[in-house]
Amino acid sequence: MIFASKTAQDQYYTADGGEDIKRDIAAGGEPYIPHVETLVNKGKPISVYEYWQLNKQKLAAQKRYLDLWNSTKSTTSGKPIDILLCPVMPHSAVPHRKCRWVGYTKVFNFVDYPSVVLPAGEVSIKLDGAAAADMAAYEPRNALDEWNWNLFDLDSMNGMPIGVQIVARRLQEEKALGAAKAVDNILKGANIP
Repeated sequence: MIFASKTAQDQYYTADGGEDIKRDIAAGGEPYIPHVETLVNKGKPISVYEYWQLNKQKLAAQKRYLDLWNSTKSTTSGKPIDILLCPVMPHSAVPHRKCRWVGYTKVFNFVDYPSVVLPAGEVSIKLDGAAAADMAAYEPRNALDEWNWNLFDLDSMNGMPIGVQIVARRLQEEKALGAAKAVDNILKGANIP
């Protein structure tokens, strides 16, 4: 990742060795989601000094995101963009316990940017069939890309939801919610399947 390493993000979530997550899972009596269990089990408690260093990395990532955001300019107003409209996942919804990569959402958690996820349609044999036929020639870029690519099965995923994520600047939760309402109204008016 360009702005915050995966290691720093994961260490931030498990700075206590995963104790907080383990206690919540135990209190809820539910089984772990496999990728969460993997993250928690590899987490080792870190010292206060190491935690301060993680906070420095987080603050540096927040500053880089702010600088990048401020560098964007609207072609009409000359002001920085208000929101980001971006994917939630590198794929549509997948069968339960098959999700493995959450980078499109985790990065905004790490830099404390508010986001809202909305349904934006669904997988459709009718609409996606032609594209699916062309997918056989695709060459995955790495093992994770291959995992994600191999999750897709048009027949079994027909009707699965596709999400979209609205992200606003830090401390602009109201803007994220307002934009989400506007995008949701547009999507509903467009009669997207």
